[in-house]
Amino acid sequence: MNNLFCFPIVFFFALFHSITFGAIENQGVIGGSFHGINRDASGQVLNQVGAYADFTVPTGIVGEAGKSTLSSKEKTALRAYLRLDDGTLTVLQPSELEWSTSSTDISIADGFAETTQVTEKARVSINLSAEGFTTRVYIRLDPGETTADAVANSGLNQALSQSTQVGGAEGWLDSSWFGKYYNAGNDWIMHENYGWIYVPVLNQPNLWYWHPQQEWVWTGPQVHPHLFRNKDATWLYFMKEALPQKVFYNYETQDFEKASE
Repeated sequence: MNNLFCFPIVFFFALFHSITFGAIENQGVIGGSFHGINRDASGQVLNQVGAYADFTVPTGIVGEAGKSTLSSKEKTALRAYLRLDDGTLTVLQPSELEWSTSSTDISIADGFAETTQVTEKARVSINLSAEGFTTRVYIRLDPGETTADAVANSGLNQALSQSTQVGGAEGWLDSSWFGKYYNAGNDWIMHENYGWIYVPVLNQPNLWYWHPQQEWVWTGPQVHPHLFRNKDATWLYFMKEALPQKVFYNYETQDFEKASE
């Protein structure tokens, strides 16, 4: 009697189990491993973890720099991805990456590439090794507008084209032979010793400038601080030793002239 009663129950459970669970492809249990796929806005798979990822095979690595072009003293982050055979990319951690370069214009540390002083345009390569694969990342170096270009584009005389920027003083330039000056534009500059002077644009290695008291004055890299004053055809010598007073020695009168403030 009991055997006959149990048979329908066993048969019903077997049939229910076959119908119910036969259509289930994946089952999850509490504490089991998870899986997931991250996609960007376009729907492309960027990263995957868990069971799905276990079935893929790495085929290479992809490296990239946050900025493709760098100027002097700039830095950019370096990133890398593991390319899988299903077309997806898995993010690699910085500790898994080995970056190197033979360029002396770039240093690499803590996942960043930083330039030193960029003086000319160039294309440098950065080597990447990870997960048994190697590849290269390329960065373009561009100095941008050099100080000489900035001086030329500002309309200053060619004789001042080799001026360099004065650190921490915006607009101030330093000529190795003429001294420091502020470029106010419209061909006017404020010289540290001569005050406001007008410097017309001339494509010449020497310099003509106009001063409210001295009027037209000529000098140059091989001459300065000797100055030729055109209005009386007199040679002057600027006495740096007398600073902060502005004093000129007049070769014609063999006497000293004190400039008016």
